[in-house]
Amino acid sequence: MLDTSVRAACQHEPVTGRHRELLAAIPVNELPTRRILGGGEAVTGLCEGVIVTAERVRHLAWLSAQAEPWAVDLNAASLRRIAQASTVTSHNCHILLRALAERVTHTAAAPDGTGVWAAADAAGRARDTWLRAARAVSQITTDTRGLPSALAAETSDLALWTGRLAYAEPGWTLSSGPARQARPPASLAARPEDLPVAVAAVHQACETLAMLTGTERDRIRAAARAGRSAAPTSSLPDDYDVPRPFAHAPPERVSTVLAAYTDAVKASHQTVAAVGQIAAATQAPSRVLTTAREATQTARSAPTRDVPARHAEPDELHQQPGPTERTLHDLGVTHPGLLSRGADIDLACERLIIDAAAGLGPAPKRPSALMLSRSRATAALVNHALASGDPRATALLWRPEPDQRVQPEPEPEAD
Repeated sequence: MLDTSVRAACQHEPVTGRHRELLAAIPVNELPTRRILGGGEAVTGLCEGVIVTAERVRHLAWLSAQAEPWAVDLNAASLRRIAQASTVTSHNCHILLRALAERVTHTAAAPDGTGVWAAADAAGRARDTWLRAARAVSQITTDTRGLPSALAAETSDLALWTGRLAYAEPGWTLSSGPARQARPPASLAARPEDLPVAVAAVHQACETLAMLTGTERDRIRAAARAGRSAAPTSSLPDDYDVPRPFAHAPPERVSTVLAAYTDAVKASHQTVAAVGQIAAATQAPSRVLTTAREATQTARSAPTRDVPARHAEPDELHQQPGPTERTLHDLGVTHPGLLSRGADIDLACERLIIDAAAGLGPAPKRPSALMLSRSRATAALVNHALASGDPRATALLWRPEPDQRVQPEPEPEAD
């Protein structure tokens, strides 16, 4: 019966050969082992290292996109290192595509080199947008310090692997910089059968960069909505009267960072599309990435039925000003420095309340959520804390169990 159903489904909507390749390329719940450069690797080994590292970075980027905006890995050190390493990787891809274009031009059996030159130009534009994004994100910081995340570390790995492949120097490192001799085109693809592997390595790296532009932009936006974006007070306009080294990053500064990443998203996706055409023309093993991208885009654009009403996400709710900032708005205050101080006070109150509530046990005399809501001032603070999205804030909704309710003390007996 199952076989009959499968046959009927295939007849109704046949599975294409490209989709069969995509299914065969999907790994079975196993992330490839992290590759460590040892020095002296052949070009084939370098290509394999780029491919494996690119796959690992995409997996880590996907995990980071699922994390909450207050995760410890979401910090300025990680954001900056990812942007810097991605800038290097995009430059390395530009060099590699130019070398491949030279090689294709002088190889009779290879496809037309016009598309490869166009892809190299697209990679150069993507590099420029990544550079602007890296400079923009260096103008903001986060409310907590932290070490670079695993994603940041392996994004640096990808920059190193692509650099070893792009440059002729066997010991090239990230500190070597771009002023080095590029690998000769004949060395990158010595034989016609080497061309698809080299194309696959560049394709995988460009696909990873395209994913990172989107996930990093979303993480920066989430941090800003959660009140975690900050800026040095010395870098703010003179009308910001903030008596601390750091203050909330002004909305216009966050918008500038997000705009830079949006430009990188567009340029990186254009590069991936161009390299994907080369992968298809050379029958590179990475051509399944194009099929996967088309499949996901089709799924996203497919119409849905009975879509439930969308509820506001916690980070969207937290865009609303807190009690102090709202009072300043009600007073007609428009001074950005005063509004920033009000937002700082609201954030400090929110975290104090959440930390205190999370540390309380179910004591018999602890007030319930109903008691907290009786005061308008208290209700405003509690609601602002609940809108933060911090799961610990649910402790404010505590209700005593029947056996925990305070029992009235017995009245003394009359003498």
